[in-house]
Amino acid sequence: MTTLVLNRRRTSRWSLLALLAAVVTGLAVYSYLASLRDQIPVAGRMVPMVVASTDIDSGMVVTEAMLELVNHPERYLPEQVLRDADLAVGRVATIPILKGEPVTARKIGRNGGSSSVVPDGMRAYSLSPQTLEGLTLEPKSGDRVDVMATFPRDGGSAETVTVIRAAKVASLGGSTSGDSKVASQLGVDGPGATRGIALFLTPEQAEALAQAEALGKIAVVLAPNAGQS
Repeated sequence: MTTLVLNRRRTSRWSLLALLAAVVTGLAVYSYLASLRDQIPVAGRMVPMVVASTDIDSGMVVTEAMLELVNHPERYLPEQVLRDADLAVGRVATIPILKGEPVTARKIGRNGGSSSVVPDGMRAYSLSPQTLEGLTLEPKSGDRVDVMATFPRDGGSAETVTVIRAAKVASLGGSTSGDSKVASQLGVDGPGATRGIALFLTPEQAEALAQAEALGKIAVVLAPNAGQS
């Protein structure tokens, strides 16, 4: 009888110790989680933010299909980000905007006008469709091309040099892709269009190409896009 009472007392003592240990452990976990919670900033109110639903190249006219609205904490909104997609539709991307990237006022230019599709510091130079003769793969907006010029020499010989390397294609006349509005604004698409491809060039490149076009025969060839923006 005495042994049974002692065993019960030992069991009760261990049960109490186990309960106390569980309480201490729970308090420690709660205290740790509370300290973590204090370190995490409160997100605050969620508001709409305009992001690109697809990659948008510089010089492209922004359409509604290129944009989407996502919820974002108001206190962490990027500077000058747009919160209404209508504010971007019809305007021109001045720099490339990647899919999922916030659309800010700094990344899009003015409305309308041919000049609005030309990035700052660049020039849109149009070449005739004949410059594309012999190409199996047709360039598209955003592709890179080299521009070569062939000059006649005395004695019936000729010399070919590369005038421009890795120039970005702004648009191609007759294109049925999403850049057709850019093509029409640059005058390389639609009825009466006589020049089939437009390139974005620096002012110096434009001058060099104009001189080469006046003195020789111009041809365009596709160049690699790797490493280009």
